[in-house]
Amino acid sequence: MNFLKNWLVTNMKSTLIFGILVLITIAGGVLGYFGLLRDSDGGFTLHTHSTFQPDVVVMGTELEGMYLAQKAKKEGLDVLILETKGRLGGQLIQGEMLYLDGTYDDEGTPLMQGGMKELFQQYTQGSIRTKTDFAHYFHKLIEGIPVEKNIVLEDLKVTGNKVISLAYQDGDGKKRMVKPSYLVDNSDDAELVRKLDVQPLPGLEALYGSKEREYMSGTYMMKFKGVDWDKFQTQFWKMTKIERAHTFGPESYVNSHIAYGFPPIVSAYELHNKNELNLRGLNILNQGNGEIMINALQVYGIDPSREETIERGMKLAKEEMPFIRDHLREHMAGFEKLELGGEPNELYVREFNHYPTEYVLQASDLMSGRMFWDNVSVGGYFMDIQGSRSNREGLAIGRPDKYGMPLRSYLLHNYDNVVTAGKLVGATAVAYGSARIQPNGAMAGESIGVLMAQMQGRSLKSTTPEEIARLHKRMEQTYQIKLYDQVAKDKITHLSEAERAELDNGRITLLKGNKIAHHLPFIRIRLEGQAITYNGIKPIVIGGIPWVPLSQTFEKLGQGDATYDEENKHIQYTFMGRNGTIPSAEVQVLNNFVLVSWAKLAEELGYQWDWNESRDEVIVRRL
Repeated sequence: MNFLKNWLVTNMKSTLIFGILVLITIAGGVLGYFGLLRDSDGGFTLHTHSTFQPDVVVMGTELEGMYLAQKAKKEGLDVLILETKGRLGGQLIQGEMLYLDGTYDDEGTPLMQGGMKELFQQYTQGSIRTKTDFAHYFHKLIEGIPVEKNIVLEDLKVTGNKVISLAYQDGDGKKRMVKPSYLVDNSDDAELVRKLDVQPLPGLEALYGSKEREYMSGTYMMKFKGVDWDKFQTQFWKMTKIERAHTFGPESYVNSHIAYGFPPIVSAYELHNKNELNLRGLNILNQGNGEIMINALQVYGIDPSREETIERGMKLAKEEMPFIRDHLREHMAGFEKLELGGEPNELYVREFNHYPTEYVLQASDLMSGRMFWDNVSVGGYFMDIQGSRSNREGLAIGRPDKYGMPLRSYLLHNYDNVVTAGKLVGATAVAYGSARIQPNGAMAGESIGVLMAQMQGRSLKSTTPEEIARLHKRMEQTYQIKLYDQVAKDKITHLSEAERAELDNGRITLLKGNKIAHHLPFIRIRLEGQAITYNGIKPIVIGGIPWVPLSQTFEKLGQGDATYDEENKHIQYTFMGRNGTIPSAEVQVLNNFVLVSWAKLAEELGYQWDWNESRDEVIVRRL
């Protein structure tokens, strides 16, 4: 009996092992057929076979296009992701831009829907905070979708207005060709669009009169360790409101998760390479265990299509980091033991060329809250044009309530099956200040991925209002994304046609109370023949009168100090041994800086001044 029992056990084990081996062999055969191999980033790399012909090819692995890829696959399409770089994830994973920007309307209601809403919930709850957390989320997002890294895009064959094939060299040097119905450029350097005969739209150089093409700065994400976040947060909230406004800026904020603002701390820092770098307001992410990420160190002259500019920017930023560490140690409570915490693999690239799409979004579209019949996203966010070589401080144009983003702004002009995604949205350089934000492009990506399946290979340009209505219904019922019947505030009803044109051209800022500030051309201020320079924000003109940054102006004039009382909306100052008050009518807060009317300030402090509007120059003299 024991012999029989042992024989059965032994043979059952053998049978089980044999069965497992068979299953492994079959699974290996399946994976071998599709060429799926786990790569070093935790995703999968596809070595394609000639029989694989995807419906959709997505070029680049920025987050917005990954949502498109996910939805297209979920709706039944075959999708192939191609990446020219050796690593996946773009600005999110490799640039480590982990401080996420949310979109909210004027009432503070979140505008994020779909996948980004889910990501933000995990982000704000703290379950996604580190690079490893984000990488896990990223790879789960594209699970099951074949990916090729290190590819070389060789050729796009075009017949009429349609790209009929894409030829590339894979990471092993093998030649491949696919014939997708739709091609999506989701790269940060327009890798696909640059292969086509498309001229870019004007960029920031048109605003500033530069002779060379100009982009918003890239950013080196600063990684630190050794922060006592509890001390940082406690000391911040121990201060009175007036003390916080004076020390850190009136709109600065800290909670257990993030912190932002601190322009006085930034303004006090002297860059070692001012021509190439800028330190702007601090956006700080608490990653736990004393580790933080800061989005603040900007690098000028970054062109993502030229690798040498990326390498130069990385080098300069790394050289600046020890000095920034020392400055933060000195000026921020809880940062006394701050240490460098490593380096990102890449720069965060904020902007590249803008290309003509079927509809190009304008600043007036955003500020009027315009909705479109072919909405694929409902966007929001301040029109925030970050600094560049010609304008270190950047421009804060205005804050929309919310606005629609049409399908046509993602369809490349003159090509029937090329879709732009994420940063390549069709928008002017001014409107791009808001349209570029990830939640806006992510929602559009999800909608377009579903629409591709609905259109079954037809050009998205042929989509009818009835088909868009069908898409809107499906997005709401299946994915809880509402794209229609959205109502937004129109914030530019008071503007004349000429002022709307100035808004679209980036020459004015819209302030609270329907006030208009002119920031272009730039204003020069001279005190006793010497130019006064400002850090972080430039003077503006409101109602024909120059307005200047409060704290820095008192610093330049010397022998005085000023504090903004946000609660009572006035400035209290001490100057040359006397005290005074400047009323709220002469105060504005813009981009976390307190601005004061130069006319009122000069009157209070006893200065004579002349404003030459034709020369955009203020001449100041002591009485």
